[in-house]
Amino acid sequence: MVLLRPFVESDNATLLEIEKLCPQGNDKIAESMDKSPDAIARYRLYDNWKVSVAEEDNRIAGWIGWTLKQDSAEKKYGYLAEAIVHPGFRRRRIATELMKKAETDLVENGASHAYGYVFEANDASNAMCTKNGYAKVGEIQMQAISVYKKAKVAPEISIRRAGRDDIPHIVNLINSYNEGRVHFVPYTTERFENHVRNIPGYSTDNLWVALAHGRIEACTGLWDMSVIAKMYYAKEPASMRIIGAVFGFLDKFTSMPKIPGENEFFIAHYLTDYAFMPESPESSVAMANLIRHLNNVLLDTRSISIVALVTPDDPIVQVTKESKPLVEKWNIYAKSLDGGSMNLQPLYPDVRDFIM
Repeated sequence: MVLLRPFVESDNATLLEIEKLCPQGNDKIAESMDKSPDAIARYRLYDNWKVSVAEEDNRIAGWIGWTLKQDSAEKKYGYLAEAIVHPGFRRRRIATELMKKAETDLVENGASHAYGYVFEANDASNAMCTKNGYAKVGEIQMQAISVYKKAKVAPEISIRRAGRDDIPHIVNLINSYNEGRVHFVPYTTERFENHVRNIPGYSTDNLWVALAHGRIEACTGLWDMSVIAKMYYAKEPASMRIIGAVFGFLDKFTSMPKIPGENEFFIAHYLTDYAFMPESPESSVAMANLIRHLNNVLLDTRSISIVALVTPDDPIVQVTKESKPLVEKWNIYAKSLDGGSMNLQPLYPDVRDFIM
């Protein structure tokens, strides 16, 4: 019989060990993260979160984590962060019971719907979501821009770290850029500062602005997610191994992108709170040059890429495409919990959600 109970700190080491056995993907490509030393560090980014652990025969068989959020109209909804089951306990409906546990709690706390993200190559998790009544409602692209050589920045664009006096301008730009996106709650200056301060590896020191004619035209944060979790390929695709070998050879003669090997940790920095004015060509140019500048900032670090988390309709896609990013797709799944209709388009991607 399966027992479901709240997470306790003494579960931490076991959860970390189980997660190593459960990479996301299939037999062609699988990705994973090492969250040592804190298996639930990702949840501490949220105000309201819970983790429920499944036990069978006095052994931890799996767990599920979720958080309760609310939109700008104060309508509550839930985000399912992860549902992980030890390989030795699969096909016993444990994942289904865990999802029911999270849904029941969310309903009791007034959530209208639940959503989550699944790596496109994660065949088992995609099937599990469909089996449990979740519908695919869109996709998220993780666009990775390789950091390996110096990029040219237009001299007419001035780029610098943001100062305290810039925060109100940044907030206005972010609010305007994301207006109308589902789940986005417009920032106040105070709430934005708290948001930046409460994400490990991020801070106001990592906020950047691009100016033209003395006016802020674009902004972004740069988040080192490795502070919370270190990424690696548990199963590297054959095509990437070939590319890695070729690039490794060419790197002897010219600077080439770093292709991480299987089970090799790599660091990527996420564009966080990016915004510009898409209707303005000058603003789009400023955003492109801001990304180039950040490429140059990261050249002397261990980071191999700048990652933008975008929906296909995000205006920044037109900016990032010039950098020929490596694109990875994640499916968005959602389920109504109150019997009402759902419309999650266009969705605002909360960067805190993207710790696998």
